[in-house]
Amino acid sequence: MSLKYAVQKVSDNHYVLPKVGDMKVEAHAFLSEKLYERTDELMWHQIHQSASYPGVIGAYLLPDCHLGYGIPVGGVIVTEDTIIQASVGFDISCGVICLKTDLKAEDVSSWKKRDSWVREVAKRVALGVGSGRPKLMPTFKIATVDDVLRYGAKAIGVKADVCERQFIPVPEDMDFSKIEKAYSKASPQLGSVGGGNHFIEMQVDVNDGSVWVMIHCGSRGYGWQIANHFFFEGALLRGIPRNARERSYLRADEPLGKEYWAYHNSAANFAIANRHIIANGVQDALQKVFKAKGEVFYEISHNLVQKETLVLPDGSTKRGFVHRKGATRAFPAGHPDLIGTKWLNIGHPCLIPGSMLDGAAILFPKENAYKTACSVNHGSGRIMGRKEAKRKLDHKQQFIDNQMRTIERKLGGTMIRGIVGNTSKTPLDECGHVYKKLDEVLAVLESEGIAEIKHRMYPVANLKGTD
Repeated sequence: MSLKYAVQKVSDNHYVLPKVGDMKVEAHAFLSEKLYERTDELMWHQIHQSASYPGVIGAYLLPDCHLGYGIPVGGVIVTEDTIIQASVGFDISCGVICLKTDLKAEDVSSWKKRDSWVREVAKRVALGVGSGRPKLMPTFKIATVDDVLRYGAKAIGVKADVCERQFIPVPEDMDFSKIEKAYSKASPQLGSVGGGNHFIEMQVDVNDGSVWVMIHCGSRGYGWQIANHFFFEGALLRGIPRNARERSYLRADEPLGKEYWAYHNSAANFAIANRHIIANGVQDALQKVFKAKGEVFYEISHNLVQKETLVLPDGSTKRGFVHRKGATRAFPAGHPDLIGTKWLNIGHPCLIPGSMLDGAAILFPKENAYKTACSVNHGSGRIMGRKEAKRKLDHKQQFIDNQMRTIERKLGGTMIRGIVGNTSKTPLDECGHVYKKLDEVLAVLESEGIAEIKHRMYPVANLKGTD
């Protein structure tokens, strides 16, 4: 049975997959017609499976959605008392931190100065797996790492107002070293970016010429090993074959569920602090090259499950677990969970990277964010897998490299040429051609009244892991 063609179109950018089989709820997808046509049949089977877990009370797809591991990337699953590991994935609390600098477009128009900045960042931040530590990268004692796992950004003196969550509580008596494969990764990788789609990028606002730095990374090997451990343990508990472990789930009140929750939260704390530590290195590089300051604007995760206040259509509230797999929290003004923060009256920022060619955006949620369980996309969404990209684009390597070096954009009234990189060749599996167009994705959110674009930025320098 084709689930893709069982989907019903509700409005120009809103599709619904009715309850089929074991689905507990219908699934709502926010897509333009073009984005819908591009979706994979297997992704619809994944959201069908996602909506069929015990305790599910909401299932959503955002406009950057695509096939994932067990659960679609760009998927949001809401439950009453169930924790679904695949709705978080392996990179627990992967997310973004954004710094606003006191620079303007004309200050970064020089390729030479941007190249110097890239080199200075690389002296302070490990790119890739983090095993090759640059000379100016900080090291951390085990006691500090334990504090980070327990208290996140608070452990390194970061204020709560610039964090989606400063830290997530874990049990006071928690033994982080119990999962040794994970714990062994924590100290050497704290302060490193990682590979794949993780990056550090200097961006310029197309309208006002303000200069930003966006950092995208997660919980590194610590989070990956925790996720892997609990996929196997969850499958064993539920009687699911090891080769189908992505279908496992946990009850929040059962011992294994509580244990996963604790380790998941410690991985989130690692990721939150990791982004701020990397931001410190970026700030040093800005001062060194440009004699400029960069202040953290906001930091937010997009692979996480958290217990949140759900605002129901009748205005009543209840608590539930919101799983965001490649999706960003988007609390609009007045949301109960923003009480006590500086964002209560305007909603908090949503930091959305696109691609190393297409740039990024900062959004603010609007009232219709409640239609998506207060969630927006986490990026633009892949249209090509990594192996496929390397195979199909290999003959275009020179063209893509030249495009990155020579592209010209007028940003804040200043013409800037080229996007400086830290590699001699553009990684084909991360180039702009393997992602959807960010503006097309964001247009869906704006048309549905889910969020508005506050800043639209384009890249002028980019660092990626090379191992």
